[in-house]
Amino acid sequence: MPTRRSVIEASLAAGAAVTLVSCGSGGKAQDLPQATGKPFDAIELAKLPVKGTASVTVNGAGYLLYRPDEATVLAYTSVCTHQGCKVGTGSGEIFKCPCHGSEYSKLDGSVIQGPAPKSLARFATEVDGPEVKILL
Repeated sequence: MPTRRSVIEASLAAGAAVTLVSCGSGGKAQDLPQATGKPFDAIELAKLPVKGTASVTVNGAGYLLYRPDEATVLAYTSVCTHQGCKVGTGSGEIFKCPCHGSEYSKLDGSVIQGPAPKSLARFATEVDGPEVKILL
C-alpha cells in the first residue's frame, strides 16, 4: 500500500515532467523559410531604414518587417501566438504584443517573454529593385 509520502513524491515528479515537456521548444525560432511562393509587394525599400521596422498588410494579412542590415529584410506574421492580438513594431530588437506583454526577437521571431507559447511565423522575403516582397 502506497504511503502518503510516496504519492506526493510521485505527483511532484509527474508534475515536473509535464512542466518540462510543455516548456519545450515552442518559443524556439523557426528555420529560415525557403524562398518559394508568389512574391507580393510589401513596402518600398527606401521606407524601411536599416534597424527600422514596419507593419504592413499584404494580401489581407498583417506582417511585421525588420531590416537588420543594408541587405536583409525579415518578415513575420503580426499575429501573437498567445491569443491572436496584433503584435506591434516595438522598439530596439523586440516586437511587443500590447494585449498581454509578449515579446519577440526581431532577429528570429522567437519568444523573449511570454505568455506567448510559440515564435512568430516567419516568411521569406526578397528585395526586387526598389521593392521589398514577401513570398507567400
